[in-house]
Amino acid sequence: MMATRPPQQFSPPPALIKAMQLMRAQDMQGALDIVEAALPEADDLAPYLALAGHATLHLNRFEMASGYLRRLLDLRPDDRATRANLANALVSLQRFDEALALVEGAEAPTLARIEGYIHQQEGRISAAAEAYRRALAANPDDLSSWNNLGNVLSAVDDFDGAINAFERAISIAPGEAPIYRNLAEILLRAERHEARLKVLLDAEKCAPDDVDLLTEIGLAHARLDDMDAAITALKRAVEKAESFGNPHIELGMIYESLNRVDDLAVLIGQIDRETAPPEFSYLLAWQARRDGAFDEAAEYAAAIPETIHPMRRFHLVGGIADRRGDADTAFRAFERMNQEALATAGPIEGLTYRETVERDLALWTEDWVAEWEAVQVEDSNRDPIFLVGFPRSGTTLLDTMLMGLPSLSVLEERPMMAKTGKLLADDEDIRKLGAERVAELRTAYFNFARESGWDDSRWLVDKHPLNMERVPMIHRLFPNAKIILAERHPYDVVLSCFMANFQVNLAMRSFTSLDEAARTYDAVFKAWHRGIGLLPAANHPVRYERLVADSRSELEPLINWLGLEWHDDLHDHRKAASSRGRVRTASYSQIGEKLYTRATDRWRRYAPHLEAVLPILRPWAERMGYETV
Repeated sequence: MMATRPPQQFSPPPALIKAMQLMRAQDMQGALDIVEAALPEADDLAPYLALAGHATLHLNRFEMASGYLRRLLDLRPDDRATRANLANALVSLQRFDEALALVEGAEAPTLARIEGYIHQQEGRISAAAEAYRRALAANPDDLSSWNNLGNVLSAVDDFDGAINAFERAISIAPGEAPIYRNLAEILLRAERHEARLKVLLDAEKCAPDDVDLLTEIGLAHARLDDMDAAITALKRAVEKAESFGNPHIELGMIYESLNRVDDLAVLIGQIDRETAPPEFSYLLAWQARRDGAFDEAAEYAAAIPETIHPMRRFHLVGGIADRRGDADTAFRAFERMNQEALATAGPIEGLTYRETVERDLALWTEDWVAEWEAVQVEDSNRDPIFLVGFPRSGTTLLDTMLMGLPSLSVLEERPMMAKTGKLLADDEDIRKLGAERVAELRTAYFNFARESGWDDSRWLVDKHPLNMERVPMIHRLFPNAKIILAERHPYDVVLSCFMANFQVNLAMRSFTSLDEAARTYDAVFKAWHRGIGLLPAANHPVRYERLVADSRSELEPLINWLGLEWHDDLHDHRKAASSRGRVRTASYSQIGEKLYTRATDRWRRYAPHLEAVLPILRPWAERMGYETV
């Protein structure tokens, strides 16, 4: 019997073996050199092209990689890995159309994920979401697709969808702190602040020494008005930071917002001025401004680099210039601040705040009020006092003074009425609410107030300036409420709104334009006068200019109207300011000062800049008896 020869085993060429050895040793250039030398003489091109493509991808030579990988794909058209690698190389070269042609409509999760990324980069959000969902249908544990889907849905404000996607990603990779940060960001935009803080605290378990994360935790505590916890977190971030940076700035600004200028000075004193980066000038400028050294503050402000957010930078520059009497510089700075605020906030969908006020106002007619159905509701809660007025009309000064009355519990800018209004269904007409429904809404309102810190053993003062355009709703739920209107010269009010660095929500974005601010003032005051003209809502005006000039003469009639007794602490607003904690308005830095009149008639210095809006505001100024131009 003839012996059989054993089957001959394939042995890779020596060059291929050497190239693979170098590649395993992470010597990509060495491997590429060998492959390129051997490629022209190779009988089987595929393994050489695969190694060359792999090496050039790792070396970030994407043009070379795309050439090798395209040749390989021609040889192996059904190879998904090669198709994916080629598409990724083309994406890196931003040749999106070519890359999309390779992956569009693919069911394979790797290819569908690349397709989603291409659509995402080119702004085709719906197509990106569809591709990511296709990838996830094939592989529900695809971490990248869940995270990317969350980012895509975030871009179109699909908060619930984005939150679900990030939560799924976290369930797959619970140790990945960046995904927690993505989830925290969408929760911030959705104004779910308690949930955001919890997510950030969970992220801290994954990255306890992450300075940026600790800074975000501090800001999350601040958003929830837990300033002690905010300061604690930011102090930890400062301690862990290798040099001056964002945690120092955020801690300094919290001290400044709490009027803790001594703590701000201590923080600044801990920084080595010789080695501090240019951003340190921002805190120095604030310190000098709070010290009243406005020329020095201007020098520091001029040195603030562009790395400080322009909203903050221009607000500070404008405020310093205003105190120095340089109206032109100040106005230009506030214009830039507001432009940046709009750019940061992005466009809005639907009606502006002013347009919603005008829409509601159009309904308020005598015929409309004539159809109101009488209801009688009795509960244990006394109808509140509502302190209203256009923003920057002196409501914060007045509410601080009212805190001197032991019988009152003052809540500052808590959205109890707004949250109560949202409980109404679209088809509910406030004119026809029955007693049971009114009782439910009153209960909800007072529960919101308790959650916000109301001491229900005292008479509630709900200070929220723009409740002045909610008179019908207030009167429907609280027919015995007393409404205090803070008045101030319309020119000064609108100018001050334009100069304030508000958090840009739907209402506050009205003040990023002087014209829109004036038109909003006009709409809100029309709503106020229409409301109190049609409904018997008890109201009493308090004028800012008289309040700062002679507070007792302006306050005594108000206290008598409320049926309360005079208390000398009404005079000592600085005592109340020192014990009230954080002031939630743009007036925080002034509220602890002695009464001053420098803000009265400030509009005169800015008259040339106000000229375009004076025709809108002049009728209101004349109606209130103010001097006009």
